Amino acid sequence: MENYADILFIDEVRALQEADGSAEKFKLFYPQRTKEVLGESDRHFIANRESFYIASVSSTGWPYVQHRGGPKGFLKVIGDTQIGFIDYPGNRQYVTMGHAASENRVALFLMDYEKRNRLKILGRMTMRHSKDVDEDLCEMLSTPGQARADRVATIDVVAIDWNCPKYIPHWYSEQTVVALLEKKTNALREENELLKAQLAEIKGA
Repeated sequence: MENYADILFIDEVRALQEADGSAEKFKLFYPQRTKEVLGESDRHFIANRESFYIASVSSTGWPYVQHRGGPKGFLKVIGDTQIGFIDYPGNRQYVTMGHAASENRVALFLMDYEKRNRLKILGRMTMRHSKDVDEDLCEMLSTPGQARADRVATIDVVAIDWNCPKYIPHWYSEQTVVALLEKKTNALREENELLKAQLAEIKGA
């Protein structure tokens, strides 16, 4: 894979960094972050996402950002530098698919609002109708219990970058909130039973 900064820090960006005084810091910082393959922590993070944002660019130069969601693990790592997902029937606008047909470069934001982590991915995407894709690949990317696959997307990862948690809102999923409330409720019940037992001992003394 390539270095994330080498791709995005074009001359105009570097000029702004020089003016701001941050250029030297990035020159020292980013070369250490280059990876040849997706690491264990990268794979784990990707496999635990329930949604992500993907940006594409049209042949006329207009950018477009789309949200994709599904059950945890619907975005899968299928190689050292490749990820993929099944696209299920939606509003049938085909904007991202159409963009990728002429310009396959995409950018992904994978968010973990609970732990306030963000993984950015640059890659080259191929998206095809499921009928035109090898059955083994469809099976590999499928998630049990989901609807019929409409399209299949694979992304060759070119570069990745992890962001700091600054300004990422701290949100909890419904499942996490329910689990926390249940844990707290059980703790209060145990405390209540303990107090009842202590009160009974006092009365019996």
